Amino acid sequence: LKSARRQRQTTNSVERSCARTGGLGRVASVGQSMAEEGEEPPVEQLKEVPPLTEEEVEARAAIFDYIFKEAAAQDMKGKSINERKENALEDKALTYAEFDFHLMTELFTKIKTNFGPVYEKGIFLDLGSGVGKACMAAALQHPFEKVVGVEILQGLSEVATASLAKYQEAQLPEGEVKPEVQLIKGDFVGEFEAHVDALLPQVTFCLAVASCYGEKEIQALVAAARKMPASSFFVTFTQPLPESFVIDDDRHPRQRRAAAVRKACSKRGVEPCPPEEIQVEPPQIDPDGVTLVHKEVMQVLWGEPATCFIYKKMPKPELVEEAPETEGPA
Repeated sequence: LKSARRQRQTTNSVERSCARTGGLGRVASVGQSMAEEGEEPPVEQLKEVPPLTEEEVEARAAIFDYIFKEAAAQDMKGKSINERKENALEDKALTYAEFDFHLMTELFTKIKTNFGPVYEKGIFLDLGSGVGKACMAAALQHPFEKVVGVEILQGLSEVATASLAKYQEAQLPEGEVKPEVQLIKGDFVGEFEAHVDALLPQVTFCLAVASCYGEKEIQALVAAARKMPASSFFVTFTQPLPESFVIDDDRHPRQRRAAAVRKACSKRGVEPCPPEEIQVEPPQIDPDGVTLVHKEVMQVLWGEPATCFIYKKMPKPELVEEAPETEGPA
């Protein structure tokens, strides 16, 4: 129990350390000049951001509705289908999936309430952003430093660009942060390095509606999650991240036990090892992996209810070196 408490305390201290820098090691420009002069740079203190109140949600939902007044879900789905037909794009990964403001509200509230703390700044990234609805919903509901979406279809990107202009015109309540939004026309798989790679060390929240994603898209999600900072969140819908990338200390206990028994009993000329002495190997863990903190079936706009998978990159415990024992005076 003492060991478990120490580990929790160490993890909490790492989380607090990440909070001071947003997990990104950011410092003010004055801090950089101080560092050049050999002085200790000041650490930027980030504020924890609570869930929005009902009144705040209502006010921002009205802005969202204004932005997408001319982007009805069925029209956007038809635009996606027509472009894919005209260009003989048969890849199911391009299937349109609508994301709305209140689904984002539910996500943020759930994460901030149960799996936080969640701090200001950082980057929100949507891989397969459609017309930008998830991006706009995120920008209106949390003070990210920047919100980025990547979408491959031209028609949806054009609608996203028009929506971005409305977002830039919109007025948030006084004193509220209005994040920069960038909606990129591009392929997050084939153009990963050009559009995604450089952002990842600052991405604190990544979203992927992976309903129809294939193997290459899923592997691109893994590549993105691998480079995200500690305490960041990765949310997928319908399809989870690969099991091999998810940290689980109790994965396949029966299979690991059976393998250990076979190994213990395979030594010739040696008495069988007593069951209580058999050493079971721990599961293989990806050092850059994520932890599944929540899974839930949610009602969505693109069809039947879909499973939402919420992952978190847990901070790695700090290794505390014990001071060497010193001998007393003779």
